[in-house]
Amino acid sequence: MKQISIMTATFVVAAILLAAHSYHNEYADLPLASRWLRTIIYGAGPWLCAAAFAGAKVCFQVLLSKEPNFRTTFQWVTGVIIGLMMFTKFIAT
Repeated sequence: MKQISIMTATFVVAAILLAAHSYHNEYADLPLASRWLRTIIYGAGPWLCAAAFAGAKVCFQVLLSKEPNFRTTFQWVTGVIIGLMMFTKFIAT
C-alpha cells in the first residue's frame, strides 16, 4: 500500500480543521443543506486551486520541453493556499 507524506497529511488535517471552523462559525446561521455544501466547497478549495495551478505549470513545462513535476508543485501551492487561509482566519477573529 502506498503511503502519503507527512506534509500531505498535515495539509489534509489543516483543510479539515479550517472547514470545520467555517461550518461552526461563518455558516452557522445558514440552513443545514446550504451549510454543508459551502463547507465542502470551502474545504476542497485549496486542493482545486493547487490542481489547477500545478496542471497549468505542467502544461507550460511540456511546451518548454522540460520534465514536468506535478507532485511538488501541487504540494507547494496547497501549502501556500492553506497558509493564506489560516492567516485570514486568524486576522478575522
